[in-house]
Amino acid sequence: MIKRLHVIFLLLLGAVSVNAQDLHFTQFHMSPLTLNPAMTGLFNGNFRLTANYRNQWQSILPNTPFRTFAGSVELSGKSGQDNRIGIGLHIFSDQAGSLNLSKTSVSGSVGYLMALTRTKDYYIAAGIQAAYTNSSYNYLNITTGNQWQDGKLNGDAATGETYAQPTTTYLDAGMGFMWYHIRNVRNYQYVGGSAFHINRPEYAFLTNSGDEGRRLYAKYVVHFGAGITVGPRFDVVPYALGMLQGPSFEFNTGAFAKFMLDERKNSAYGGTAFYIGPFYRIVGNNDNNVGSDAVILATKLDVESVTFGLSYDINISGLARASTGRGGPEFAIQYIGAFKNKHVKSFCPKF
Repeated sequence: MIKRLHVIFLLLLGAVSVNAQDLHFTQFHMSPLTLNPAMTGLFNGNFRLTANYRNQWQSILPNTPFRTFAGSVELSGKSGQDNRIGIGLHIFSDQAGSLNLSKTSVSGSVGYLMALTRTKDYYIAAGIQAAYTNSSYNYLNITTGNQWQDGKLNGDAATGETYAQPTTTYLDAGMGFMWYHIRNVRNYQYVGGSAFHINRPEYAFLTNSGDEGRRLYAKYVVHFGAGITVGPRFDVVPYALGMLQGPSFEFNTGAFAKFMLDERKNSAYGGTAFYIGPFYRIVGNNDNNVGSDAVILATKLDVESVTFGLSYDINISGLARASTGRGGPEFAIQYIGAFKNKHVKSFCPKF
């Protein structure tokens, strides 16, 4: 029986076949706890608050676009003379399409940072993460071919289908590592790796999908970043991200031009700076279906301990004809603070 397009969409995404890929942010550098648990507590302060919002495919689904919200809070403190420990709580919510396909995840993470040298310029970090996720959809919004009568949709007619359970939940685990070198808040290099769904939890709305089809693929992430001083008030800040999940992979790279508007060399936050630059994303799978997905224009503003981020995806994939190139905007804000009468020295890059 022929179903309408959004029913097929539900089965592709909601049943979580092994082709599914995690949701993530274009501004991955502004969402540390979804990038790498080892980044928990890696900031020059005692606490960090982060919020992210993404709106996608409104050009195709004007009334029911994909909307993603996320927020996190982290605490960081000293552990011994040179090391630090951090804890974090992250909440993630995503809603998609007319079926209200939604995913809500709450995760907790712990990270530990250790200095490798007495000069405190080389560090390694490790972190672990545990999460609880709930997904659901509204089967009342589904229509099928049975409801089309005489060329018209009769919403009161029986669908003739038996639908999958409307909700599913799972427990999840992840871990990560990082290495970085820092001279000051403007000069640094770092590389990290993380793994999510390492327990391969069962996740499916359909109960007859088989054991393998009910399990999420583990996701592996490698990321890199640096701060390179070019002139007294100008830096280049490159980023690169690679992700592999089952047969699907993604590569995202680009660089910011960073303009120092008000440098404060004795500040752990670096002062005021404006960033702007292009990014480029490639996606593919094991069937050699590799292609360009988006060209991204991103900008960022540091105002001491507050950072604002804004990006826009220009879709250049096979969906560009339908989307007219409009992928979606993304916003982020981050605040780093210190407890009263506590001064935290610069020990970490400003990711």
